[in-house]
Amino acid sequence: MIKPSVETISIQEGDLVEIIAEPFKKEKAKVLRIDKQKEEVVISLLGAVVPLPVTVKLDNVKVIRREEGEK
Repeated sequence: MIKPSVETISIQEGDLVEIIAEPFKKEKAKVLRIDKQKEEVVISLLGAVVPLPVTVKLDNVKVIRREEGEK
């Protein structure tokens, strides 16, 4: 069985991402935390009135803007 390489993840905490899968398709969010073992990312939706953390799979988001100041 071939497993995908976890080392190729280019998402970082603080990045702005767009969700590319349902039910939040085309929503923008900020990355709060990344779990490389489970291949999940915890995000906070930018358009929400109350900020709620949402956990989605890494392949369901794409980076649209990277926070340059955070290292």
